[in-house]
Amino acid sequence: MTAFHSFLKLPMQFRCMLFAAFVFNLGFYMLIPFLAGYLTDNLLLSASLVGVVLGVRSFCQQGLFLIGGLLADLLGHKQPIVIGCLLRALGFSLFLFSDNIYLLFSAALLTGFAGALFTPAAQAYFATQQVLTRAQMFSLVGIARNAGELIGPLCGVLLLAVSFELLCVIAALPFALFALIFLKLLKSDKSALPQKTSDSHNPSHQSSGILTNVLSNKRFVMFSLVMSGYFMLINQISFAIPLYLTQQAYTHEHIAWVMILCAVIAIFLQFPVTKLCEKYLTPRHWISIGITFMGVAFAALIPNFTALNPLLFWLALGVLSVVFTLGTLVSFPFILSQISELANNQSVATHYGFFYLFAGCGLIAGSSLVGIAFDFAHINTNLAWYCLIVIGLFTAFLNFVLLSAPNETESEQAITHSIIK
Repeated sequence: MTAFHSFLKLPMQFRCMLFAAFVFNLGFYMLIPFLAGYLTDNLLLSASLVGVVLGVRSFCQQGLFLIGGLLADLLGHKQPIVIGCLLRALGFSLFLFSDNIYLLFSAALLTGFAGALFTPAAQAYFATQQVLTRAQMFSLVGIARNAGELIGPLCGVLLLAVSFELLCVIAALPFALFALIFLKLLKSDKSALPQKTSDSHNPSHQSSGILTNVLSNKRFVMFSLVMSGYFMLINQISFAIPLYLTQQAYTHEHIAWVMILCAVIAIFLQFPVTKLCEKYLTPRHWISIGITFMGVAFAALIPNFTALNPLLFWLALGVLSVVFTLGTLVSFPFILSQISELANNQSVATHYGFFYLFAGCGLIAGSSLVGIAFDFAHINTNLAWYCLIVIGLFTAFLNFVLLSAPNETESEQAITHSIIK
């Protein structure tokens, strides 16, 4: 069964949610990558001010994921999803008035908080479908996101050639439309909450109970901590590789080639790779194998092919892209499916929100570490690649060893996978 056939088998609300996941990434990569250039070149804002604006957007998303997940468990999936779409539409629209510093910061705050509301609720909602395995469902989510990441910049360039105002309007409109669609299509529901007590109707006690439930789930907390290593790696195709290519005097077109290659591989191979992996081993095995591939992929740049032959250099970069992307294909769906498995179907959205806090820390730590490694390249020109290889191997080892205790859900899932098709 192909990804498209699996998509058609899903109920309408899940198909719309997948399209919304695509549009969330499409709108983000359509507008945000070009925002800094517009603010500095057209509005003549200082680079430091632009950095603060983009930092506010990132913080409001990464730092508030837990709140978004908590709200989804308290109110149900529908409300945060609808409000997240509305806030993203409003935030993108406010970028029309970027010459007003207050509205500019408001736009950054709203677009960030919109992601914090939408993402944990959406992930928890995807985990509730019963047609596909959870790993297959999240592989479709990965395809939708990668498609948005691939097409977004192209649409942004075309719209920006007309006007920045048109870009903002086109980026905002789909979110307003999805808010109306989900308002009608999604049912009002609530995630499973911890066991009720006599004062369970008190929102503060409910919130406390949910957070206690998440924090007391030691296996999940350990998994989240270990997976921060995955997120230290995942961003390096768009950070370390562009930084390296820029130092080697290559252009933006060369950088785009690498990112397009990774996105195309992910779009066409994600679902069949996930289905193949489900037939063998367990999610824990595939997560470790995938993260190992992601780390070891950077070994392709250790030999100094640039000095030998430019063709060999691009061949090595192609090998890195393929191996790294294969690692993400193998690990990504199982990482997201394991979160809901480890949550034991209780306060699932808050578990996702908590997990994304560690993801944000991993992204920041990874970028910082690689930046420092490049600054100290005079010690060893391959220092950044050595660091990434070690991160990959160490994370894979920790996942395999520390999370190797038998787990009922994992055992059941392995049995299910051996039966399906």
